[in-house]
Amino acid sequence: MKRNTGCTTRCKLSGWTALVAVACTLFWSMQATAQALDVPQPWLDYAQRVGQQFQASLEANDEAANQFHQFLEDRVLNAKADAPPPALVVRAWIGADGAVTKVQFDSLGDPRADATLRHLLSEHPVAGTPPVDMRQPLRVRLRLMANPQAGETGAQRDGR
Repeated sequence: MKRNTGCTTRCKLSGWTALVAVACTLFWSMQATAQALDVPQPWLDYAQRVGQQFQASLEANDEAANQFHQFLEDRVLNAKADAPPPALVVRAWIGADGAVTKVQFDSLGDPRADATLRHLLSEHPVAGTPPVDMRQPLRVRLRLMANPQAGETGAQRDGR
């Protein structure tokens, strides 16, 4: 199974910044064969577009994104030091018009955070239409990692 893992975004969190890596990953509902699947390039291109849309939604400076960022910040700040970074696989169905028609993921343990994430990921359509023969759902992995440059200015990050 081929993977496309290039989408990264920074989310500003009240004095703390987290790095949310959106790894755009295609999984198929069929069993994987011993040989790697030859995934058509249009499928990979569209999956990357979906990841970019999810990234933009998570980066938004609006009430829903800020609520979700606060949940993530609280989750990270209250996690044990040796806890692995949280990861979440989102299954997304995209309609012929680019609308995100359905998203599923394991609960974050907070119904409000679940609802907010569901809203963020389905609020905006994906540009363009998915390839007609593209298998769904698409699976997108979201990972949260602390950013060691949190709170630094651009000059500090650049070593000035």
